[in-house]
Amino acid sequence: MSNNNSNGTKDFFTKHKKVIAISGVAVLAVAATVGGVMANINNKVKSWEDKVYPGVHAYGVDLSGKTKDEAVAILNDQLATLVNDKSITVTVGDKSFNIKYADIGSTINADKTAEEALAYGKEEGMFKKNSYIKDGVDTEVNTELTYDEAKLKEFEDKINTEVEIPAVDASITISYGEKYITPEVIGKKINAEELHTKLVDCIDPDPNKVETVSLELQDYSPRITAEELNKIDGIIGSFSGSYTNDGTGRVTNMQLATGYINGTLLMPGDEFSYNKTILDTTPENGYKEANTYVGSEVVPNYGGGVCQISTFLYRAVITSNIRSTIRYNHSMMVGYSEPSLDATVFEGDIDYRFINTYNSPIYIEGYMGGSTITFNVYGNTSEKGNKTYELVNNVIEKYDYTTEYVDDPTLEEGKTRTKLNGAPGYKSEGYLITYENGVEVNRELISTDVYQPMNAIVLRGTKKVEAPKPEEKPEEKPTENTEGQTSAQ
Repeated sequence: MSNNNSNGTKDFFTKHKKVIAISGVAVLAVAATVGGVMANINNKVKSWEDKVYPGVHAYGVDLSGKTKDEAVAILNDQLATLVNDKSITVTVGDKSFNIKYADIGSTINADKTAEEALAYGKEEGMFKKNSYIKDGVDTEVNTELTYDEAKLKEFEDKINTEVEIPAVDASITISYGEKYITPEVIGKKINAEELHTKLVDCIDPDPNKVETVSLELQDYSPRITAEELNKIDGIIGSFSGSYTNDGTGRVTNMQLATGYINGTLLMPGDEFSYNKTILDTTPENGYKEANTYVGSEVVPNYGGGVCQISTFLYRAVITSNIRSTIRYNHSMMVGYSEPSLDATVFEGDIDYRFINTYNSPIYIEGYMGGSTITFNVYGNTSEKGNKTYELVNNVIEKYDYTTEYVDDPTLEEGKTRTKLNGAPGYKSEGYLITYENGVEVNRELISTDVYQPMNAIVLRGTKKVEAPKPEEKPEEKPTENTEGQTSAQ
């Protein structure tokens, strides 16, 4: 019995040792197999690290198995071509406008798109990556699209211009106190901001997507309407002054300037520029030569006389209670104005300007007749109220002129001739007086002005006068008498 038990125990251990040995070999075999498979998978995954996984597309363009550089090249070739061939259609009423993406300078960001395609799935584990390689991913990556905003703006401007039906301002004419108003014409146009927003929103690099924009024309009123012009109901300021109607170039210049000013309409906030209104004082514009002040000298110049018109206009406008934004006094006194009541101008240099500070339009009427120049400023009389305005001056100092004698070799010695009459200079102030119901309620300092004296110039003769030569008596000739004798006469 004991021997049998001993032998059984040996057999048992022998058998188990064989099983264990076989199992160990099997485990090692499996481990080796698994290790080999893992190594193969790892190598396979590593081989795709610099390639795009199968099934990755960019708007239908297949990037499977491509390196980044290869993907960039394909995108720039295939996708860029597809995108640039796309177009946007804008419909406004019965008009259509098309523009290709190429015409707005569209560019895809191929480099960034290739990077995104290459990076897809690379953050996953080895087995997931392996399944991507084996089965594909079927995914799309997007691309960024840039375009030239200036070219898009050109397209928008073209549409705006071609579809707009321009509004027409109402107009006004006043003649002999009678007001004639032509009503405005309502215009039609699209909302430019809406057009821009819709265009920007619809721009898409997807070559399979069709972009369309639709807009409707909208009514719009012009800046000047009959309703606004009807607020003009009377004269709010006026001035008349005299001039010498001698038919000279000076008169021609004044007539031209007055004609340009007549009919001027200023809406609330509009600024009037005298120089812009009367145009350049050139012979091409019809202006003639006449005396003007240049510094302290009187010289002939084209446009001489327009300062008299600017002065009279200033007087009318200031009595409308409209202040000047730019106004200069003359360098020396002028015969048609007292100190501080004038406004000089000079082309391109010195201007007279003012802004319509009323809440309603103003209209300027100007005309010349006989020997009088008149400017009337029309506006809303109720807005001006029961107030009237007067511009007055106050002379502070007077500067005497001197007489300058200039030798003149063409003038006989001892004789003189006045070339230029002198005139004193002044320092003065301009005040705007406000009257309410005929009573002064305010006196406002408008300007402080200095006028240089104009020195007289007297020519003094230096030409020597020769003493008269004595007359020679003619020699008497003998005459014959009737008897043939000679005698003296």
